[in-house]
Order: sequence, then structure tokens, then C-alpha cells
Amino acid sequence: MRTQRRGEDALDWRMYRGSGQVQVERYFRASTRLGSSVMFYHLEPGAEEGVHHHLADDPASCSAESADEMYVVTRGEVVITGGPEPIVLRAGDAAYAPHGVPHGVRNASDEPAELVLVYGPPGV
Repeated sequence: MRTQRRGEDALDWRMYRGSGQVQVERYFRASTRLGSSVMFYHLEPGAEEGVHHHLADDPASCSAESADEMYVVTRGEVVITGGPEPIVLRAGDAAYAPHGVPHGVRNASDEPAELVLVYGPPGV
């Protein structure tokens, strides 16, 4: 059994040309054998993860391999961007972006927002 305390693998990151910084906590990055990775995002008002996608062999991709992503909002309200229309998610809501689909997340509210991000190979 391993444990990780909040802040042990955290960084402030300007992601994919988004506005402001996203505080990112990466969980068990160096010690897990799970097929998926789990991260925690803290977004102050106005902060965003810019629109991006994950698709192998695509030079515009933000990663060398294909990956699916799922966002689960745990606090506040965020806007999922990148699709034909923005989608508002609140605490308890989730969004799923299959590999190759453009997506991003923005805190357009006046309060901090937090979410859990799970990403990994398609179909895992």
C-alpha cells in the first residue's frame, strides 16, 4: 500500500497555451503500473487548460501517444472547451474526451474549481 499527501508531487503549470496557471497534482507518477494516470487540478477563476488532443502520429497532438481523458468536477464549476459548443460542468459532473477529440477546461466562474483528471490508452 502506498499513500501520497496533497502537495507531494504538485506544480503550477501553464497548460497548452491556456490562460493562467493550473495547479496540478500528479498521483503515483513514478510508482504505479496502472494503465491510466490520475491527476488533480485546482483552477483559480480565469485559469484554463488550453484546447488540445492526444493522437499518435499527429504532429499537432500534445502527446506522442493516443490517450482518452475523463474530467470529474469535485468543486465549483468549469467549462469544457474545444467542441462545437462550450459545456458547463458542476461538482459531481463529468466529461469524457476520446483520443483525437479536441478538448480543454476553463474556470469561467468567480470561485476556485477542482477536478480529477484520469487519462490513459484508449479502451483501458
